[in-house]
Amino acid sequence: MENVSLDELVSKLGQARVARALGVKPASIAKAIRIRRNIMVMVNDDGSCIAQEIRPFPSKVQERQGAVEAISSSFV
Repeated sequence: MENVSLDELVSKLGQARVARALGVKPASIAKAIRIRRNIMVMVNDDGSCIAQEIRPFPSKVQERQGAVEAISSSFV
């Protein structure tokens, strides 16, 4: 079992092969790499792959809450 980043795996195996292994379209792989999503892929000994995205929690909720509070206070 090996953990590698998505962009590293694509550089080793190619975009089409990684997309096929993950069950997505190559365009999805290209976009994920282009926008620098933090995706780690676990490659099992049998060749199967599982991908997980690592994101901060909460994701952008604080920015939205600040906007809602600002809007709410302007109507009071």
